[in-house]
Amino acid sequence: MKILHETVQTIPRLPFKYYEHDPLTDINVAPHWHQGIELNYLVSGTTLKFVTDGQTNEYRPGDLWTTNRRVVHSASGPTEVDWVEFGIIIDDDFLQTQIPASANWQLTLNGAASSKTHPQAYADVRQQLVTIHDLLTTPTTDLLRLQILSHFYQLLVTLGQTFTVPLTATTVSPNLTLTDTVMTAINQHYAEPIDGNTLAEQFHVSLTTLNQ
Repeated sequence: MKILHETVQTIPRLPFKYYEHDPLTDINVAPHWHQGIELNYLVSGTTLKFVTDGQTNEYRPGDLWTTNRRVVHSASGPTEVDWVEFGIIIDDDFLQTQIPASANWQLTLNGAASSKTHPQAYADVRQQLVTIHDLLTTPTTDLLRLQILSHFYQLLVTLGQTFTVPLTATTVSPNLTLTDTVMTAINQHYAEPIDGNTLAEQFHVSLTTLNQ
């Protein structure tokens, strides 16, 4: 089960979904999650509040950030602002086929803080993402697809080399019943305020167990 509240475009034979904020709608996005890793770029607007598992980050124009797979997240900001934001959701099956170690990736790309720590890698990711965005404005041909893929592969390399840490080992056994129950609850109440702490309390588990 996947809960989607973003308009995403599946490009034939490309291993990611592309999304771009619709200027006719506000920036608010209800809590949802993806199977794959999401990469976001806020081009213009103002401060965007982005909540992941109950933790709020604020992003400003020029910021890039990633959302790890299967993490519940939402966004909010003023409705009267002209927002420009776009990004990609990486196909997880493709990623793990090409890079088996990525199954253990925890992405750390997080806006201005990452820009200060790794300025060149941060700039490289932004340039590759912007180039993909620009190439997608023209009809996709076989040659254009290869060109897009070349930038996409370089983006993955930079993410993997600079902006990942291994997932911490867990002693918690997978609890598929809990997972299904929680995701059903999110699906039924997605329009209501919800975060990781609330869900953990509702289902009588710790936030760490819920995340795992």
